[in-house]
Amino acid sequence: MRSTLSTAGARLSALRSPLSALLVALIATATSCIKPPLILPSEEVIIEMPIIVSDIEVVWNIDTDWQREWIYGWDETDERLWGPIGYTMPSNYEVRRYYIGAEPGGKHTEQNTDAFTIFGTSFRRNYQFGYYDMLIWSNIDSPDGTQVLVVNDSRVDEVTATTTATRGLSRDPENREQVTGLFNQPEIFYSTYPCDIFISHNFEDYDYFDEVDQCWVKHLKSELQPLVYIYLVQIVLHNNDGRITGTSGDAAVSAFAASTSVNSGHTGNDPCMVYYGSRLKHNLSTPDGETVDVIGGKLTTFGLCDMDPYWVDGRAQYNGSRADLPNYLYFTLQFSNGTSKTLTATITEQCQSQCHGGVITVNLDCRDIEVPDPGDSGSGNMFVPTIEDYEDVIYDIPM
Repeated sequence: MRSTLSTAGARLSALRSPLSALLVALIATATSCIKPPLILPSEEVIIEMPIIVSDIEVVWNIDTDWQREWIYGWDETDERLWGPIGYTMPSNYEVRRYYIGAEPGGKHTEQNTDAFTIFGTSFRRNYQFGYYDMLIWSNIDSPDGTQVLVVNDSRVDEVTATTTATRGLSRDPENREQVTGLFNQPEIFYSTYPCDIFISHNFEDYDYFDEVDQCWVKHLKSELQPLVYIYLVQIVLHNNDGRITGTSGDAAVSAFAASTSVNSGHTGNDPCMVYYGSRLKHNLSTPDGETVDVIGGKLTTFGLCDMDPYWVDGRAQYNGSRADLPNYLYFTLQFSNGTSKTLTATITEQCQSQCHGGVITVNLDCRDIEVPDPGDSGSGNMFVPTIEDYEDVIYDIPM
């Protein structure tokens, strides 16, 4: 995070008074600037937020053409129900600024932590000389109060994010007496965690002198990155011929991480089943020209358990310690005779081969799906979305 100063000798001669105050500005990739004369023990610091990665193709880090693979599309109804298909831009942020002292790598303490919220892309604070760590994460724009993401900053050294349980449960398709808790999919949010930011007395620790703002500048390379990933999930119905007329809209995927570190972006070890909504579209075309029906939806998740974020790992293939956890997709089909049935598809390989999000595709030949008889006790929807009190339910989730 440290950098060197390049200036003209004339500028140095204008700044020979003792250094005891500074002005810092983080610009684009985060920068700091110092404005002479420096005569106070501390000075206000202007912070301008770094650029946010918001391109779904960049975040996924995949070589394939996802727009060609994604048959379902995304129309106005999808956007009204579940928002835009890609990454959204936040409007306000939480900042935790930790003063370390004269030496880098120090511990964070409550006494030396400055916590505040900012709106827009800049804020102003006083700084002391020495080292700082700074954790910034985006808040969720939720005017209707439906936010499910929970950020716990009770520990100054490790801020974590989790998601809440839904009001619903899901029954095991094989053992309908066994139920599993469903969790909401977390909203998209971002963080950045630059450490050992050096606020120096020495001119040589700054990059250049800004003529417009009349201040010295130091660059800090840091970008806000997403901590939640997007999966576009589609069930392609081949040879349907009117057998399947719809879907309940209920769907879920098992064995996604229940939490993530806001500091590092590394996901937790505990798995959970994440619920998402879906709908059926008729008469769509595959890249090969086949006419199919498709059930599709957007799933957001912290990712797989024990997984580094994409900007650390740099690979789409999962490399964590929980490869033994299977990812099952649960979805409910509605048939022309008025019955419904929940099916299960194994998507572990697809999730692990694109662990930071991507397109999940399940192909079904409808001629191979047995249509339940009316009154069949094995048919119906495994999802129970209206249950209010589920505190005493035992969640049967592989650990």
